[in-house]
Amino acid sequence: MKTALVFVLAIGLVLVSPFSSATAYGFFMEGSQLNTDQLLSIAEKQHEIAKLLIKEGRYDRVLPEMRKIFDLNLQGEYEQLVAKSSSFIAYLLAEKNQYTLGHELLDETLAKTRQCENSASLLKVKAYLYKAEGKTAKAINTLEHSVDIERQCPQQ
Repeated sequence: MKTALVFVLAIGLVLVSPFSSATAYGFFMEGSQLNTDQLLSIAEKQHEIAKLLIKEGRYDRVLPEMRKIFDLNLQGEYEQLVAKSSSFIAYLLAEKNQYTLGHELLDETLAKTRQCENSASLLKVKAYLYKAEGKTAKAINTLEHSVDIERQCPQQ
């Protein structure tokens, strides 16, 4: 079950649910005890909402929707899913020339990230955004910072 949810979140597909993500998110915020599968399902739906908002050009709502994923406080082995979700959304924003918003999203994700591998990966995406903007020097510096972080990661 976890593998299926991981796959779905990573590629941003939608699973059918009888509840809207807003309803599920509201239950979570009211203090309900949700299990990990439910939290991952909510995160996956929030990711899909962000994708659709980008498709519609409603960029002002993307970051608030992604923050709902951050509010789920997925940690440990699930932190990578949050990082991948943010990376994917940042790529979509870059495709629409929404670089500032992409950087904001990645910066907020980096602030919540604890695992060095995920930080290095997010910085790589940030470098991609700089490259797409034509800011080559910033892209190089960001990639060098990503490499430095990765070198400092403890061996697994």
